[in-house]
This record gives sequence, C-alpha cells and structure tokens, in this order.
Amino acid sequence: MQDMYTKRLILREWELSDADEMFDYARDPEIGPSAGWAPHGDVGESRRVIEMFRESSDEIYALVLRETGKVIGSIGLHDRAQEGMQSSERSREIGYVLTRSLWGKGLVPEACARLIIHAFQDDLADEVWCGHYSFNGRSRSVVIKTGFRYVGTIRKKLDKLDGREVDLLAYRMTRDDFEELRAFLSDRAGIRL
Repeated sequence: MQDMYTKRLILREWELSDADEMFDYARDPEIGPSAGWAPHGDVGESRRVIEMFRESSDEIYALVLRETGKVIGSIGLHDRAQEGMQSSERSREIGYVLTRSLWGKGLVPEACARLIIHAFQDDLADEVWCGHYSFNGRSRSVVIKTGFRYVGTIRKKLDKLDGREVDLLAYRMTRDDFEELRAFLSDRAGIRL
C-alpha cells in the first residue's frame, strides 16, 4: 500500500504504534455501533484490530490529520460482496470511521473521494459500493457528498454488535459514474488528476 494524500489528510498503512490513537476513538460508544461493531474495551483490542488490518488482503488505511500527524480514523477498500448489490465481479466496498470530535468537517467525504479515485484510476475495481445502516444519517451524508447512487436496501443482522436486524442502504458508483464525477471527486479530495 502506498500513502495517499488529500488537502487535509494522509491515508497510510496502520502501524502497531497507532493502537493508543485508535483506542481514543474506537472506545467511544457512538463510533462503533454506528458501523455495526462494539466499542473497544481496551488498547489491546485496538492492537488486535490493527494486526487484523495489516494481515488483511483489503486496503485498510489509517486516516491521519496532516496538521497534527494524529490518527483520527480509518478508511478501507474492501474486497467483499454484498449479496444482490454488485453488478460486477470486480467490486470493492468503502468503509470508514472518524473520531467524533471531527464529525461534520467534511474529512470523510474528502478521504472517500481520494479512495474512489485510487480504486478506479489504479484499475482495482469496475464499481465501488458503500453502505450505511438506516440509523446512521452521518454516513448517509458522506455517500451523497461523494456521488454514490442508491441501489437498494438489505436486511442485515449486526453479528459484531448486539445481533439485532437492521436495514443497510447500499449505494454504488460504476466506472462510467466515476468518469462523469472525476473532476468533482478530484476537487473534493483537493488533488489534481
């Protein structure tokens, strides 16, 4: 994985030394449950998650605020299928999380735009999809701000949280969509193509 930059962020590989900073946001009871996972109980759990990220074939990046050098979240380009949502074998999913103190500042749409550009420009996917749970309006805002198109709703069980069933709203961007949105995404990420 190579580092990627936006106007305010660095997307880089996770290091085990990032565990304390991950724990700072991952223990927040409003962070994990919005994404379908339980808050981290201790720094050791955060370290194990980082180890899992580093061993994964997915591209999972630490989100680093350029101004401070601090890890403020995570964003990933995952090679996993969502039944009934893909129209291509070469499909990737974007997932993200951000520390609560920086919500509402446009950082996640900025990071998503950069990752979308990477996925299509570096020929990793023919489509990229993103989803959010019906109760997560902040994530809905991100997918709208990055140009994804709604494709459907799936009933899903939150196995990593409390086992309840919820609605997952799924959105997709095809390569053709990307070509139409290229300048918009470049501007959103603050980079030149």
